Amino acid sequence: MIVAIGRELGSGGRDVGERLAQAMHAELLDNQIVDLVAARIGAPLAYVRARDEHVESFVDRLFRVITAAYPESYGPDGLPDWSEERLVQLTESIIQERAHGEPLVVIGRGAPVLLRDRRDVFRIFVAASHEGRIARLMRRGSHSREEAMREIKKSDSARAAYMQTHYHVDWRDASNYDLVVNTDRLGIDAAADAVLHAMRVPA
Repeated sequence: MIVAIGRELGSGGRDVGERLAQAMHAELLDNQIVDLVAARIGAPLAYVRARDEHVESFVDRLFRVITAAYPESYGPDGLPDWSEERLVQLTESIIQERAHGEPLVVIGRGAPVLLRDRRDVFRIFVAASHEGRIARLMRRGSHSREEAMREIKKSDSARAAYMQTHYHVDWRDASNYDLVVNTDRLGIDAAADAVLHAMRVPA
């Protein structure tokens, strides 16, 4: 069985994923996707991390267009393909490869849409109120309230653009998921339990 998770920053989606992976004895695939993509294309980890679930900036796109037009300026082999399209393609390949093995919990990176046609995939979205998300970020790190608000706004914008650009869906549209859980109401453990219970209900 595979659980594909969409989540809002500060909703506890990673925590829910960890509980599910433990209960299912499944691999948890989240930030290590960045490591795997970086290794496959030979890019610096920081480069891939900065573009994880982000749409390419205008400056990045302009630089890529210019270097593609003048590859001879960058050595006999030209530049490696570190484009947004290549990063997304590799991310999808890694998710699909891991989804052919043992039980898997995969967080973000378009997985709920990428794997939507598979009968062995249960797709969830982990949400929380704006205030709940701010509070969780403030508890989790050294964020001030203002910093947490900025991080949430930035993350929401990036994830919405990523899903719209590459999968042509509204990131928060409930129809893209089998279950939506609100961690304000349920908390992390009860949210994970609700997912496990729903997975056992015959389709």
